[in-house]
Amino acid sequence: MKIKIILLFLILISCNNTNINSSPFILIDKEITQDYKLNKIINDNEQTKDLKSFEGIYIINFWASWCRPCIDEVKYLNSFTEQNNINYIIGINIFDEINEAKKFMDDNYMIYKNYYDETKTLPIEFGVSGVPETFFMKDNKIIYKYIGKISLDFLNIGLKKTYEYSKNN
Repeated sequence: MKIKIILLFLILISCNNTNINSSPFILIDKEITQDYKLNKIINDNEQTKDLKSFEGIYIINFWASWCRPCIDEVKYLNSFTEQNNINYIIGINIFDEINEAKKFMDDNYMIYKNYYDETKTLPIEFGVSGVPETFFMKDNKIIYKYIGKISLDFLNIGLKKTYEYSKNN
């Protein structure tokens, strides 16, 4: 019995230590191999953009119209865009039909660029398990992944981590 109590105690201590040191950012370090054509969502006007044409460091945020945390994080994505005065954020709607994505954009003022994944295959390439998920990218390479609603602080931390990783690798 004493051995079981000691083992249980050691397991609990190791779980707590793991949580203290864990990061919400998952290192991916994966090149996007396929080229995906994305349709820009602007009212009734759609422009096509190749995913591989994005250069430098940028952030891709996957969202869906029915996702409550996606609605909540729009204010942080907008603030981040305003704060940096540059287009780091790229929103990509997945799991919706185009009319649902457009309605979401009409209902939620989004100042960053947003695209629609018509093929519905982009989440597979990125390994998206749900929405929202945010990916920190460098020259078409996924560096970090953040799962769940992201805050302004974590956007800034993720951007800094991506710059640091890019310098060292």
